[in-house]
Amino acid sequence: MAKKKAAADEKKELQLKQDRKRQTILGVIVVAVLVAVLCVVGYFIWKANRTSSSQSSTSTSQQERKEAEAELASVKVKPSAALSNGGFLISKNGINKPVSGVPTISIYMDFICPACGEVDRDIDDTLIQMVNAGQANVEIHPEAFLNDESTDEYSSRAAGAAVYVAQYEPDKLLDVVKAFFASDYQPQESQNYKPVSNAQIAAQLEKAGVSTQVAQDAVKGTYVPWVNAQTSLASTDTSLQHPSGQMKGEITTPTFIINGHYWLFDVAWSQTGSPLTSLLKAVGLTQAEVGTSVKPKLGSKGEPLFPTSSSTSSSSN
Repeated sequence: MAKKKAAADEKKELQLKQDRKRQTILGVIVVAVLVAVLCVVGYFIWKANRTSSSQSSTSTSQQERKEAEAELASVKVKPSAALSNGGFLISKNGINKPVSGVPTISIYMDFICPACGEVDRDIDDTLIQMVNAGQANVEIHPEAFLNDESTDEYSSRAAGAAVYVAQYEPDKLLDVVKAFFASDYQPQESQNYKPVSNAQIAAQLEKAGVSTQVAQDAVKGTYVPWVNAQTSLASTDTSLQHPSGQMKGEITTPTFIINGHYWLFDVAWSQTGSPLTSLLKAVGLTQAEVGTSVKPKLGSKGEPLFPTSSSTSSSSN
């Protein structure tokens, strides 16, 4: 009798274990189904919010643009040498006197930006040679996008100093850009940033050939409010946004515009491994032709030759 009871109890326990197992499996299935349903629901909620956000982004951008324009208009001291787009065009003929028949290369930069430094250190000497030979006009846009990457608003102060030079000693502007991006001077960003004093900035200006008086006056902050307002305005400029790829719709530094055409320098750089090689291919020059009377070559609409639309399709997707 005891044996029969023990056998019955064992059978009952086995049945309970099987029931618990089935319940566990069923529970897992139910949870999985719920998660799947929630994911689907979540997707459509995200999609709806994204659509709504996209629909309102245009009006938001327009409002931001108006506010930035108002901010710029309220600045009391503005550099008279600045173009309407906030740039300073340097050519063989002088400031804001472009040489005809050659490309205008506009560069939007931030003096603390690591990529700007790397690119400029590679191309600066060649750009200066091209300008001096009348092979290019270079339009400099000192911005302050990265003030948060320093503890003392270095981007604004350095850009303001460069603008002051552009106003009073414009023939030194390209040399100042080169000096600010020098590897033994350009400060690192974020947690690696070490404060840079106005005296250090002035000393670097003098090292670039700026007169002592202009160098000392350049760091007094005369044009810092204008730089900040101009940066806010540039941040709303859709023509400065990446037109394709993972960065589509984003504004990054450096940004290059050649004859009004957005130049995918990052794509070109990835394909050649060299910013300088990429730039020369874009304007149809060889290194041997730099500094000579040979004119750069561009597309039928003045667009850069490299990278072509076919070479960017695979790189930007």
